[in-house]
Amino acid sequence: MKRLPALLLLLCLSLPAAAQKQAACPYAAWKSGFKGDARAQATCLLRPVKLYARLGASAPLPEFLDSHVGKKITLEAARLRTYLAAHGIDEKDVGGAVDAPLSRAVGRLVAPMARYFVIHDTSYPNFLAESIPAHINDADWDFNDFSLRNPALGGGPKGHVYVNRLGGSLAVRDFGRPGYASKLEKDKPSLTGLFLHVELVQPRNSVPGGGKGNDGLAPDPGFTPAQYDRLALLYIAASVRKGKWLIPAFHAVLDTGFANGHDDPQNFSLAEWSASLSRLHSALGQADTRQ
Repeated sequence: MKRLPALLLLLCLSLPAAAQKQAACPYAAWKSGFKGDARAQATCLLRPVKLYARLGASAPLPEFLDSHVGKKITLEAARLRTYLAAHGIDEKDVGGAVDAPLSRAVGRLVAPMARYFVIHDTSYPNFLAESIPAHINDADWDFNDFSLRNPALGGGPKGHVYVNRLGGSLAVRDFGRPGYASKLEKDKPSLTGLFLHVELVQPRNSVPGGGKGNDGLAPDPGFTPAQYDRLALLYIAASVRKGKWLIPAFHAVLDTGFANGHDDPQNFSLAEWSASLSRLHSALGQADTRQ
């Protein structure tokens, strides 16, 4: 959720409006989304996010995402519900009832259902010039305890679900409720409801010489295996509710071209997340669905 450094913000503000809103991926208003088929959209929307929200080049999707995104999902809600119960996971912690519909775009006579699964990092807490503590992946780090650090109590736009570094999740908004959490949606309110937002807990500290109070540096690796596993579960749960594999996206890519955009998620491994998806899909007893 980090904001860009002041120097970059001033540069953005000095540009013409059309230049400021030059999206990283071509938008197609007529289709309430981005141009291209689901795979092409995901390939663009998952461009790696670098320091100060610079984007890397598009790369081929990892195997699981490449063969599933945009396709019909064959996993039934009842099977997923059984898996959740067997693992002691409450449906509300994966975004709500797995047989309920997803949110729909607001302000439309014919409102399309959510299509995009947006991955964020919290960029918080910011340790400034201090080193990030060595125990951020342990239970005794208080930002892993949602009873102590409940993101629903803060101000401003919120994601739908938060995932701590232990792999626990907390839904502050059901996947069935629209809510914006990107500059794109704020600029185009009628898109709110098309995007589901998941926040991964990730602390930051300051880039030396990068400006007072900046939070440009993230840990590397950026996320834990437990976070990738819970993110995989959230993606599958949301896709079951859609009936089709959602199109994943990075927050920073959606915000590209907007003044005061964001730079998250930092140091995210698509390969690790895709591997988590493949393992969970197999554990749910599903055959590969290349339809």
